[in-house]
Amino acid sequence: MLHEKPLLPECKMPNRCKCKKVKPTLAIYLNKNYSYVIHAKIKSVERGSCNEITTMVDVKNVLKSLTPVPRALIPLYTNSSCQCPPLLPNQVVLIMCYEWHTRLMLLDGCSVEKWKDPLGKRFKRWEQRLQEQKLQAASNRNLNARNSGHGGTPKQNSKKSNPVLTSPKKINKLRNHQKEINSRKI
Repeated sequence: MLHEKPLLPECKMPNRCKCKKVKPTLAIYLNKNYSYVIHAKIKSVERGSCNEITTMVDVKNVLKSLTPVPRALIPLYTNSSCQCPPLLPNQVVLIMCYEWHTRLMLLDGCSVEKWKDPLGKRFKRWEQRLQEQKLQAASNRNLNARNSGHGGTPKQNSKKSNPVLTSPKKINKLRNHQKEINSRKI
């Protein structure tokens, strides 16, 4: 049930909204890098001003958050006249979105999926992959810093004056090239 105040004439009509559905996949999760993930039950959706919709949710479980999120009734804020993704009261959902100055936001491009028990396990696997990806990126940055000479140690020359060819095709090409050069000299 959407409690609405009368819309101002300059407000976009909610029935003209086009929301893009974000399917929760590993690739999306890794690319979006959401700041909070919660399992919650939608209690109400209320329109405040022209560009603010407040969705009240009862948090069942906090799976990820940058700031503490109580397991209680909390507001999710939408900074648009469109409520994307669309929600109805009494739905139990998994919400993946962003925080802004300790406010939990509910924006277009965030993922809201009807809750199923396997979603919690899937999220934990995704979060583990995200952390592994962050560690790998950090170690690559450290390695690049060392190799570029900014790490305090001198950069080692990786080029050798006499490269060793390991491929038989490369060896044959080199031999044939040498034969051509020698035959031209004669």
